[in-house]
Amino acid sequence: MMQPCHVRKLLPLFGLALAVLATAASFMPAALADDVLENTPVVRRALQYRTGRQELGVVFNATLGDPYTRNLLPGLRYDYHLLEWLSVGADVMYGIPVVTSTANQIRDKVHVSNANFVMEPSSISYMATAHIQAAPLVGKFVAFGSLPIQFDLHATLSFGIAGLTGGSAIDTVQGNVSIAPGIGGGFRLFFSRLVALNVDLADVYMKRTLAVTRFGQAQDPVFGGNLLFSAGLSFFLPPNLKRAD
Repeated sequence: MMQPCHVRKLLPLFGLALAVLATAASFMPAALADDVLENTPVVRRALQYRTGRQELGVVFNATLGDPYTRNLLPGLRYDYHLLEWLSVGADVMYGIPVVTSTANQIRDKVHVSNANFVMEPSSISYMATAHIQAAPLVGKFVAFGSLPIQFDLHATLSFGIAGLTGGSAIDTVQGNVSIAPGIGGGFRLFFSRLVALNVDLADVYMKRTLAVTRFGQAQDPVFGGNLLFSAGLSFFLPPNLKRAD
């Protein structure tokens, strides 16, 4: 058992230890402070990935469900984001026709039967449109457990012109240019402050004759929809982001 005299000798040591602990405790909050958040406001406003920024994009478009000619339309796109949810822009596309299997089957049958018929489908040679885009849903999610990705879901209204081409019979009836209004929607994924992926699906209307009849005649053009799939890579400027007011 510890003697009273020994207890009296240890009391100063206990007092010194308590003083050291109290002093260390007073410095611990400063030592453990988060350097990233130090001296920052309690409420941090969100970074604006769109407002006041320009978007330059390379896009690849393709029409879907074409009976005779599938239209591949690579092009360029520009957008200016007025607000985080609203932008205006324009795009230009160059058309590359690809004959479908249906058109090839018709040509094969004609060749076998020696029929006096030439399959003449029409195609889109170019498109130039202006558009307005609204993004009612903007947010962020974490991919693969550690990669934060900004995204938006948007709707687009467009209006422009489309160049059309076909055989001599079709060109005479439909002409070479049609108005091309469209409506669509899609999503945008930001992989960084500068680079984003855009995927869209739109229905673009134009007045065209798809192909000649079995008698080699071109019917009157019909104003109808053309389903257009679009995927592209965008680059945003300036690189610095602002925080919301």
